Amino acid sequence: MEFTEHDNKITIKVPVTADAISATIVKQGLSEAGFSRCLLLQNQLDNLLAEYQQFQQKVKALTLAEGSKVLSYVIAEKRNAQLSFELSDDKMIATAVITAAYGGAPLSANELVKAAQQLGIVFGFSKDNIIHLVQQASRAEPGGRLKAEIAHGRPVKDGINSRFEPLISDMVRRRNQPLIESDAKADLRDFGAIPSVAKGQPLMRRYPPTSGEAGVDVTGQQTAPVPGSVLDWQLGDGVEISSDDPDLLLAAQDGLPRAIDNGATVDDVFTVKNVDLSSGHIVFKGAVVINGNVTAGMKVIAGGNVFIKGVMEGLLVEAGGDISISGSIIGHQLNNPSADAEYSTVLRAAGDINCHIAQYSAFFCNGQLHVSKYLMHCAVEAETVVAGTVDKPQGKIVGGHLLLGQGLSCGQLGSPSSGVVHISLNRHLTPMMQQQETLRTQLSQCKVSLADLKERIEKQRKLLAGQADELVQQLEQDFAEQRQLAHTLVQEIRSLEEQKLKILSQLQVKVSQQLFSAVEFLFGKEVIRSRREYGPSLIVMQDGHPTISPL
Repeated sequence: MEFTEHDNKITIKVPVTADAISATIVKQGLSEAGFSRCLLLQNQLDNLLAEYQQFQQKVKALTLAEGSKVLSYVIAEKRNAQLSFELSDDKMIATAVITAAYGGAPLSANELVKAAQQLGIVFGFSKDNIIHLVQQASRAEPGGRLKAEIAHGRPVKDGINSRFEPLISDMVRRRNQPLIESDAKADLRDFGAIPSVAKGQPLMRRYPPTSGEAGVDVTGQQTAPVPGSVLDWQLGDGVEISSDDPDLLLAAQDGLPRAIDNGATVDDVFTVKNVDLSSGHIVFKGAVVINGNVTAGMKVIAGGNVFIKGVMEGLLVEAGGDISISGSIIGHQLNNPSADAEYSTVLRAAGDINCHIAQYSAFFCNGQLHVSKYLMHCAVEAETVVAGTVDKPQGKIVGGHLLLGQGLSCGQLGSPSSGVVHISLNRHLTPMMQQQETLRTQLSQCKVSLADLKERIEKQRKLLAGQADELVQQLEQDFAEQRQLAHTLVQEIRSLEEQKLKILSQLQVKVSQQLFSAVEFLFGKEVIRSRREYGPSLIVMQDGHPTISPL
């Protein structure tokens, strides 16, 4: 058995003898001759074995001399590595596919890049991916297919609208946490100075919009970005635009600064020692600073922020900005515990509410309720609740009813003996579900109208025996309008459902230390209740149902 190579084709020459040969013997011979990685031509091998067997019978019958007949077949061939490319639909990803060589030449990185360029792939080559791919292909089994992304386009980056940066950090949010004087010492009653500004002080800077960055696909085709827009200042009271710089906002009066969308306001400041019978209720359009306490039965209503350095036992604090209370909030429950329980102390804020300890009180805020230590048997409506410091939410929440828009973080939730804690994550979901029910009712009525119109049209057509009629035309027009209305209602219901599912996927309750039993969580219409004590836990939606998982 002899093997020769010519023009990448491997030829076998086999003299016919009385000894049998098989496919295994031929393959072993190929391997010993150094052609093991070449592509075996199976049809040629089958023909060789069949013809050999025919002549072998003649040798055995002594009608043919042994070795006088030599069979020659092209039994294998060498093939170089093969290369092809795939482009994503948006031409942002180019993928190379290499078929490993059959004993032939492997593919080099330079050859791959040149072949890609000839096909119009000219941008975003990944050198590391290309080298890794050709190295893998050179070691792969002959005929093996390997693929990798070898070029990526650059996504278009649209321009950013004007950006507004507050120049006074406390103007954004004054976090209710103590000032740390050293590594070992903190004054739990000192929350820092209340931010104030003087007339002419810079408050906010407006940065110009960006033009964006053009996108480029792997073929070099560019996509122009959409430039950002110039946003106008929204000027509150007590501010003015600098005469020297139209992108700089200044305080026009002394007072307390407060950020608003695309601008700021400087509130007048009303300062009082205590709010009690001697001061009367406080109603003020600007900010209110109370250096002492708010006693039982008293009200504080402010258009700006409210700062209370003492204890809050009053009837109501209402703020157009944030409410910050350094001391405790001490209220009382006026009726039986329930979701509709009434409390002697109510706090309402358009922004955030920050406090230290709160019990038997009602909170309503559009932002975050931040309690640095305890929240006990309170009613809360807020976007989020954080119990503890911002960096370490390890505070405690005991009892109460909480209606939240995004979630909750605390150290301990519930207690061994203080009854059920009701936590509803439906602040945004409930209005959406109510709107869905209204739309479904309208859709049901629409379907009834469609069925009635269809029946009337069919009856009228039978009476007229197919002749045209103004009444039929009017009914058909009404039917088309009702059908379009039904389609619109279905689309609105689906859109609300998509929004609802997106919100549900983002809701979470995070308990960093201990979750007690009898804590009830409501996600949409799904309810889960803790039946035992847990360690650190995360409560989120999984596969359409709320679950309690280890944190």
